[in-house]
Amino acid sequence: MESLIAADMTTESPTWRRVTQLVDLAEVYDPVVQVCAWPREMDPDVSQYLAGLESTARVQAIETLSAAGRPQLNALPAGPGRDALIDDLSRLSEVLCDLVECPAVGLRLARVDHAMCPGWHIDRVGMRLICTYQGPGTQWLEDQDVDRRDLRHARMGDAAFIQAAPGEVVLLKGALWPGNEALGAVHRSPGIAPGADTRTLVTLDPLWHD
Repeated sequence: MESLIAADMTTESPTWRRVTQLVDLAEVYDPVVQVCAWPREMDPDVSQYLAGLESTARVQAIETLSAAGRPQLNALPAGPGRDALIDDLSRLSEVLCDLVECPAVGLRLARVDHAMCPGWHIDRVGMRLICTYQGPGTQWLEDQDVDRRDLRHARMGDAAFIQAAPGEVVLLKGALWPGNEALGAVHRSPGIAPGADTRTLVTLDPLWHD
């Protein structure tokens, strides 16, 4: 099935929005909005660096960052563009901390050759930021007004979806967001064809200290 990616970047529904300015990600606070996305151009240095890692094994980095912290990414080799990737991850961490007023985030950077969560689902979190740097982006339902108790029904396989572009920042509300108990962004990981490029993505989750 063809995705609905980017042919009309202004397309949106009442329950999801694609904004043109970073500051407008605050629209995720609208009670009806479950997904808020900000498309942006990929840094060519980051793209080139990740493309040069194709022959390496899968990589996963899990770190906790303060609002002003910088990830270490010790699992990734040195090379041109590595610092640019670290800078961008630091910026996204700061953006999320400012947006939800949390002191830290949990970062997970992964390079995978398969769909991590291929079925439509809702995250049991408050808010999650996802950015795909390489490969196909996260998919979410065009119509977020669906029966969330029945996401595994066969008809959901034909549901129209939106797909994030490389570098696009996607905010997903989860079921634990205040007042969102029966809601949450319905999304999934994209499929990756055998022999296709790997997918490199980051997820950031707000953290609060007890």
